[in-house]
Amino acid sequence: MAALEAQLLPLYEALRLIPNLLLRSDWRLFPLIAKFSPQALPKLLPQLPKLSQSAGQILDRTVQDPFVRALFDLECFLLSGLTAHDTVAPEMAFMFGERSQSVIDYPMGGSGAIIDALVRGLKKFGGELWLNQHVEKIQVERGRVTGVKLRSGEVLQADTVISNATLWDTCNHLLAPEDLPKPYRKKALDTPVLESFMHLHLGIKSEGLENLTGHHVVVHRRDRPVTEPGNTCMISIPTVWDAQMAPPGHHALHAYTMEPFEPWENLDQASYKQRKQERAEPLFLALEKVIPDLRDRIVLELIGTPLTHKRYLRRHRGSYGPGIKAGRAMFPGCKTPIRGLYRVGDSTTPGIGVPAVAASGILCANTLVTPAQTAEAFIGQGR
Repeated sequence: MAALEAQLLPLYEALRLIPNLLLRSDWRLFPLIAKFSPQALPKLLPQLPKLSQSAGQILDRTVQDPFVRALFDLECFLLSGLTAHDTVAPEMAFMFGERSQSVIDYPMGGSGAIIDALVRGLKKFGGELWLNQHVEKIQVERGRVTGVKLRSGEVLQADTVISNATLWDTCNHLLAPEDLPKPYRKKALDTPVLESFMHLHLGIKSEGLENLTGHHVVVHRRDRPVTEPGNTCMISIPTVWDAQMAPPGHHALHAYTMEPFEPWENLDQASYKQRKQERAEPLFLALEKVIPDLRDRIVLELIGTPLTHKRYLRRHRGSYGPGIKAGRAMFPGCKTPIRGLYRVGDSTTPGIGVPAVAASGILCANTLVTPAQTAEAFIGQGR
């Protein structure tokens, strides 16, 4: 493990010196780095070969112990939804670096507090937020975006549109087939899709759980792949850090595991309910390894399926994200062949969830402005 860390941590040290607010998706990033973070370039240049390598390639050079290799595979899966040989090395470098040299930050008030902060920032700079406004189509004329059409029929005119829908939803539903060049559309729709989730949200009585910790990962069977649906279960108990996330005397729990979408299609109501209970059982068993009398404590139970994920998050097949494997393809980035149309989200940038989405937003925002404007904003933030 020490040899593995010795390969990953220098990559982390080089990348962490590049301020997030400078990120952009073109060559003009490098003059900004040279100006505002000159110490990054000498450290980054020796690490450039690792940027395109998989974490598994580095693992093969440094670790032979079967248990450590299996553990690293698990950590890659938890981060990317893929095993080590399909996960890009920089993702794991950041995981190792943040874990060994940083602290674990938890947003007081949960993810809703992050959203509230973003809304405050939007309004501070003159933005306007519309909720419950379903976008039916992105309007395109002669290869240029002109706005969006809402389900209500209202059309909002705009010279720039940024879609945070998935790659597949943007190409399949928000754009007409003729809006995109055929090769681009085919490549986009052929992007591998990761599986969806089973979710379990519980409210439980907290009496006697004073020493409970907040994060757990349970692998039911070590002789089965960590990627097997139901075998690897992730558990989060946010009320360990923020008791206000649940009523007094209670904890809020969230557990989830990967789950394929196909078996959930075309089920009748009775079959859906039965499958829902059956496929949630690995999550209950995982939680009982942490809280043995869990089922006696439950006061609220909510089970989410791939269909839940698809419906409420409006994600293609309720997917975890794109299954783009290291060394086989590149993430598409924020630009599209349509002038004025950009894309953000976890199907544009390596990584899954909030970190990938946040990075994609920064990349896109800086791509829309000049380096001078980026530098001005960066200086205004006090660097």
